[in-house]
Amino acid sequence: MKILAIASSYPYAGFPFSGIFNEKCVKALQQLCDYIEVLAPRPYVPGFLAVTPRWKLYSRIAGFEDRNGISINRPPVFQIPGIGGSFWYDRGAYLACSGHAKKMHGRVNFDAIVSFDLLGAGGLAWQIGRDLGIPACGWAFGSDVRVSVSSSDGRSVARTLRNLDLIFYQSAELRRKAAQLLDGSAGEMQQEKHVVLPHGIPVPATFPGPESRKAMRKSWGVTEDSLVVLSVGRITGQKGSYDLLEAAAHALSLNRSMTFLLVGSMPAFDETEMVLKRIAADAQLKNNVLILPPCSPYEIWDVLCGADIFAFASHNEGMPNSLLEAMAAGLPAVAFDIPAVQELDGGTSSLSVIESFDAGHFGREIADLAASRDKRIHAGEKGRKRVQQQFRIEKNMAEALAKIEKLVHR
Repeated sequence: MKILAIASSYPYAGFPFSGIFNEKCVKALQQLCDYIEVLAPRPYVPGFLAVTPRWKLYSRIAGFEDRNGISINRPPVFQIPGIGGSFWYDRGAYLACSGHAKKMHGRVNFDAIVSFDLLGAGGLAWQIGRDLGIPACGWAFGSDVRVSVSSSDGRSVARTLRNLDLIFYQSAELRRKAAQLLDGSAGEMQQEKHVVLPHGIPVPATFPGPESRKAMRKSWGVTEDSLVVLSVGRITGQKGSYDLLEAAAHALSLNRSMTFLLVGSMPAFDETEMVLKRIAADAQLKNNVLILPPCSPYEIWDVLCGADIFAFASHNEGMPNSLLEAMAAGLPAVAFDIPAVQELDGGTSSLSVIESFDAGHFGREIADLAASRDKRIHAGEKGRKRVQQQFRIEKNMAEALAKIEKLVHR
């Protein structure tokens, strides 16, 4: 089967972490289907906008490239920031990309379309699928179905939900959100069309060993006797960065041998400066909290290998990939009880689930794990087993592909 993958974001040289899990999904599908090619629209950047950091990055995106043996097509899409709402990445993007998609189809003859993210990519998928006469599927990731029903984004996603042939949801919570956009209950949605299936993560056959751990901790300036509490993700309030600082203060008041490491800082795109100010204002945090830029997706397992505990304080997630990676690596994890985390745990106690958003309790749980090596090992093994059984990308993508093949045959 030949697949056209459509993504709202996909890694490129200037921003190698943008849409990284979209790329991982595509690479997993590449191993399962006959052929896959990607359509990932890029913003058209007028010269006067290219001076700002964000738009300067956009201006450097190539219109076409080969990444890991996969062709990536990036036709330019015009948009006016702050004006026009969802038009630019829905109908506007379709007008800009439809001709390019038809040329791709004439060359390849795709059997089906798979889109990642319903807000933008999903709208493109069903419109292009209609033109090409092939089934169009989409994956709901989180923020795409958490939009207001009355907003232009909400109307765009509702239209996409009605027109796609098959929709996968990272969690049951996202399926319920989609039902609200369709002005119905989840029970009324066709089970065959609306499927809860997290895409999962790629899990390496082997993990880095003691030497990698030692080298990583040395690069952080962390001693062997210090416990590293790691957080990976954007430095923002929605990702729980401020809650984590409060939790760190509680934990450090009980155990000062910990170092909190926040990986994912991009000052031009996040709230790093505000977080740094809060750290500087607290002597204890200043000495025990480090903020680092994002790590390469190829380095994530080495980074996880250097840590002892994983802290996930996010307020909203479709399915927390960084948390899944930490659990796969055998790290004991602490997270707030947002719906996606509750579904990930599934009542298995494979991670420490803390009521939202009690930073004090979060910090005490970290300190409790830090005090017992046996407890950390036991919790880490339970988490590893949970991911291996339910959240491996090869297994879940194969299940998705089987459902898409049924559509194609029908």
